[in-house]
Amino acid sequence: MKLSLETVPFSFAGSYLAFSFPQDQGKGYEQDLTIRNIHGPFCVQDNFPVCLLDENDQKAVGEILASETELILKNDSRELRICFQNANTVCMKANTSFMVTKRRNDVYDRVMCHDYGVWEVTGEEYSLWFKIQEGSAENHSVWAEDGMRCERSCIYMRPGETGEFSCQMTLSGLSYDEPERILYEQALEDTKRKYSRFRRLYPAKGKYTEAIDEAVYILWSSIIDPEGYVKYPTILMSKNKMNMVWSWDYAINALAVADKAPDLAYEQFLSMEACQDRNGAFADCYSARTLIRNFVKPPVQGFVLRKMFRIRKPDRTVMERLYESVSKFTEWWFSYRGRMDGIPEYHHGNDSGWDNSTVFSMGLPVKSPDLCTWLIEQMDFLSELALELGKEEQGRKWKERSEELLTVMLKYFVKDNAFVAYKIPEMQVIHNSSLLMYIPLLLGDRLPESLREDMLDSLLKKGKFVSPYGLASEALDSPYFVEDGYWRGAVWPPTAWIFTEILMRNGRHEEAVKYAGCFCEMCRKYGFFENYSAIDGHGLRDSGYTWTASVFLILLRDYIKE
Repeated sequence: MKLSLETVPFSFAGSYLAFSFPQDQGKGYEQDLTIRNIHGPFCVQDNFPVCLLDENDQKAVGEILASETELILKNDSRELRICFQNANTVCMKANTSFMVTKRRNDVYDRVMCHDYGVWEVTGEEYSLWFKIQEGSAENHSVWAEDGMRCERSCIYMRPGETGEFSCQMTLSGLSYDEPERILYEQALEDTKRKYSRFRRLYPAKGKYTEAIDEAVYILWSSIIDPEGYVKYPTILMSKNKMNMVWSWDYAINALAVADKAPDLAYEQFLSMEACQDRNGAFADCYSARTLIRNFVKPPVQGFVLRKMFRIRKPDRTVMERLYESVSKFTEWWFSYRGRMDGIPEYHHGNDSGWDNSTVFSMGLPVKSPDLCTWLIEQMDFLSELALELGKEEQGRKWKERSEELLTVMLKYFVKDNAFVAYKIPEMQVIHNSSLLMYIPLLLGDRLPESLREDMLDSLLKKGKFVSPYGLASEALDSPYFVEDGYWRGAVWPPTAWIFTEILMRNGRHEEAVKYAGCFCEMCRKYGFFENYSAIDGHGLRDSGYTWTASVFLILLRDYIKE
């Protein structure tokens, strides 16, 4: 598969190294191959551009050729080849001089030569350590006139007498351990074998095969190894800008690999469990170095785990842990986001996962029926799991609470045969045209028939939410619709899957398969983005996005049977 670094970085399962174009807040080298240390969140990353040099040590513009297992930077006969040896070490082989520099210098940056042909180019967190096997290196850094800091980190790599250069580059902190010496060709073959084992888990599927290739690579290469807040092998949302794990995205990734890599699937839940606070709230998002607790995400765990259990159940120990973790999060909503009426609320749009939806356009807090829907689904799952674990009394209580919340939800949120949301404490109906108001359709025939049919008719009404690329997050005829409006217009991967399930549960199988197909066609044409235009289908925001790849694979596996 040909890899485009403009959308999908070159990386390796478990690695905190990614090769693409710059993602930090520096300037220069925008079109140059860049080594990125993704420990830093968002744009706070160490970026190290790599440039070929001509015979006068001037930058030679290189063409980038990339596959799943090898990256080549090429200018005429000049060539630098790169492959991973393991998650921490990269092998490099060149027939030309090239340089490695740093895009955004920090006061503590420096380049140093150590014993035994080892060079260190420091970053804000970790360093790049180069073990020279053939050839040499030269320090071309620039120090400030006052001698207080390095103004520019730069190292030149030179071929040896044979005309070849080779090295092993390792991402490491203070305690660098020299990697096992290995030939470039051997490292490349080992990487091909490792990736092939994962790729073979996902069979070809007609016209979607090339898109499956890319989706599977995105998932595999977006895994990071345990470190810091990350306690298990974990799939990031992206190794581009959104290089963290959000507390509903991870569940979708888990479902996508549940049948092929069940251990990895349930590790996504255990990794999130490790970030759960003592009161039961999950972190909003986390990475190895960062954990954010000022928001949460909707309680979708029960909805997803019920599906995963039908594919492949974990062992009893994991089931016990999942039961305790999901129970605590469910209780958190009632204890810390509930009021005297017993109906939980959102304190920010981020808590719903629909950050800037028009449901939150009148201020906060907001009571919205989608939250009750997720909690009903969650308590149903907990009831089933409690019974399986021999906790009969707890199972009965969860079922009772689910039915009670459904009764309260229908009484509280239904107005003029439609669901509404309220700005509280004023109890003002929030007038909006958000797709979020249709999430309660997940409850299927547990809703009154007339309410359900009216909502389905409204959902599928021509010119409202339905676009050639799926369902828009804000109605197309809404004055608040914006093509790149995030949750005010874009087509989103999680809603593509959730509403496929909604249509299936409500007997609209033809429409479900149709819109699932629309989404998959969009991915096939444009790739895997954070979200998409409802106008022409092109990708928006971040790219190489795992929950998009996951939804694509889920829809092909579970709904599109061609």
